[in-house]
Amino acid sequence: MMQQYLEVKEQCKDKLLFFRLGDFYEMFFDDALTASRELDLTLTGRAGGNKERVPMCGVPFHSAETYIERLVHKGYKVAICEQMEDPKAAKGIVKREIIRVVTPGTVTLEHAVSSKKNNYIACVTEEAGTVQTVLADVTTGETMWLTCPAEEFEDKVFDVFAVYEPTELVYAHVDAHIAALEQFIASRLKRCALTPYKADDTVAYERVGAAYYGAEAMAEAAGAARAVGILLTYVREVLKADVSHISVLHPLTCKKQMLIDASSLRHLEITQNVRDGRRKGTLLEVLDKTETAMGGRLLRKWLEAPLLRLVDIAARQDGVEDLLNHEIMRQDLGDTLRSIYDFERILTRIGTGTAGPGDLVALRESLRVLPALKNVLGQSAAGLLTSLHERVSLHEDVYDLIDSAIKDEPAAVLRNGGVIRSGYSQELDEIRSISENSHAFLRELEEKEKESTGIKLKIGYTKVFGYYFEISHANTKPVPPYYVRKQTLVNAERYITPELKDFEIKVLTAQERLLALEHKLFGEVRERIQAHIGVMQVTARAVAEIDCLYSLACAAHNNRYVAVALNRDDIIRIDDGRHPIIEQYSRDEVFVPNDVTLNHKDHEVLVITGPNMAGKSTFMRQVAVLVLMTQIGSFIPAKSASVCPVDRIFTRIGASDDILAGQSTFMTEMKEVSYILRHATARSLLILDEIGRTGTSTFDGMSIAKAVIEYCLKNIHAFTLFATHYHELVAMADESASCSKIIQLP
Repeated sequence: MMQQYLEVKEQCKDKLLFFRLGDFYEMFFDDALTASRELDLTLTGRAGGNKERVPMCGVPFHSAETYIERLVHKGYKVAICEQMEDPKAAKGIVKREIIRVVTPGTVTLEHAVSSKKNNYIACVTEEAGTVQTVLADVTTGETMWLTCPAEEFEDKVFDVFAVYEPTELVYAHVDAHIAALEQFIASRLKRCALTPYKADDTVAYERVGAAYYGAEAMAEAAGAARAVGILLTYVREVLKADVSHISVLHPLTCKKQMLIDASSLRHLEITQNVRDGRRKGTLLEVLDKTETAMGGRLLRKWLEAPLLRLVDIAARQDGVEDLLNHEIMRQDLGDTLRSIYDFERILTRIGTGTAGPGDLVALRESLRVLPALKNVLGQSAAGLLTSLHERVSLHEDVYDLIDSAIKDEPAAVLRNGGVIRSGYSQELDEIRSISENSHAFLRELEEKEKESTGIKLKIGYTKVFGYYFEISHANTKPVPPYYVRKQTLVNAERYITPELKDFEIKVLTAQERLLALEHKLFGEVRERIQAHIGVMQVTARAVAEIDCLYSLACAAHNNRYVAVALNRDDIIRIDDGRHPIIEQYSRDEVFVPNDVTLNHKDHEVLVITGPNMAGKSTFMRQVAVLVLMTQIGSFIPAKSASVCPVDRIFTRIGASDDILAGQSTFMTEMKEVSYILRHATARSLLILDEIGRTGTSTFDGMSIAKAVIEYCLKNIHAFTLFATHYHELVAMADESASCSKIIQLP
């Protein structure tokens, strides 16, 4: 057995091997030492052919998922080696194989990943001086891609990783960047597992994606086709299952969506706060009134990639306004959405063959309320909601299948039986009837034989001989020819009949056959649903979008938000604007509203000065947050507003260093400012706070600050808010027609 273990372990050296022995998954050697430490398991030992005992620990197979989730959460990869034949029937050692590998980026277990956050696996490869980056969420089937020149690797790729936080990174042919990758992962994404992949040069990875995404999507992603193919191949190898549910592919950057760098998301506290990186105290927390996990994930993506086109923003605004103005429709929609489970991820588990009875029940209950959802949406006149109404299908055939096959309240796990509904399978009903009604059947059979033969007999049972008819010598009469003598006693004879023997076989193997047949029928139901996964994913994504619009409408209603007028005149004007996050956490105090006007005529750059605690940073962040809210289609906290969409939002706020990279606070600030000045355009919004005040002398800092403002005025012409304690810079407002000043008094 230990030789078999070592042979299997050779196939997964970088993974913890769960080796099935009877009712336990056992781990040996270094795997046992690691697992016992990470899972607080008792470390034991066993003879392994050497003088010293082999370290060993294990977990019960029926509760293994909990332990696997904990290991994956800590960044480990787990290989599951299962018994491939019945130990009772096996000759010699039981055959075992690795049936599945669970890694941080490919885990599909229900509780192993956050319900309202995507779990991405990334792939990076380089070809002909171009770096290809792909991000995929295996649990939802969505994939994104990005290409950039090799010299922009750290600028673009690292920023994407910082925003989307992949839990696993697969890399191939990036030898020149490995050191930088490892350093970035160690400092910024400590829970991300690094996985080197040996690409086979004989495999045409560029062709792999077409089978999943279609020729049209792959034509658009031609520059990243090799990375897409490598990632799909890796996921397929790891899951050892069909991954055709991965069917959506789109670029990370496009003309429809804004790219926000990780620094700006962090400074503005859009999805994570700056204190501990959690969700509390963020714009996401303020706006997230979603009722489904699918909607929660999508809302997060909306905040990470706001819209750029006026027509798209206006469409979302119309949907939000319609729900805001019709309270009964909004309440009915919320009640309906509340009954919908995360069937987007359930479909993934069905597709990969890991769905349990609870998943099918959750899917059935979700499908049950879709007619009600369509009825509610049918009341809307907004174009986007009408479109979503059409995209939601009822999937009645799938609902009918699950409803007829699965009990209302099945057993939690399939191995215990009690999952398939009575009436679905005649064979199963017969076996279940035999198992449950064996005593009644024996009584009926006994009475029937007494009546047909006229012999006084009784049915008995022993472990040695099984079931039999016993006829005493006092009641001996000619027995029918189909009676076969089984045993002779002093006072009686024991017989069996073909009917009694058939019953004996059925009843003695009923439980085993019952479980096997239920497992088979459940697998068939799951396979039949797999054919519908593609169209059901369309419905799931439509439901998620409906939930997001509902969430924005609820936030607008609860917090007194107003609609934003959109313009093409390069003007940002907000009257009596309020910071959406701060006003939620300062209920006991009145938030003083602020006005702002930005344009390319006389308010292109605003120089803001004043004492500490005067609210300079709050004011600037407020402007950026309200513009971002506008571009996801949300209403905003203000009296009125007119906003032109911006192409990027850049922020440079606060003092921080990067010790691991050997960069001081001054160097970090200069790198961030350099990045902003190189990528900003006349349609960008810049939030610059105290440039030149960190790690340098007064006059050097003032020179840097002045140079940055002058560069913005003369070269970029972006909408710029510049806060400073260098009050001397206020004089620049008198020297430039497009620069104005805001002086805040204590």
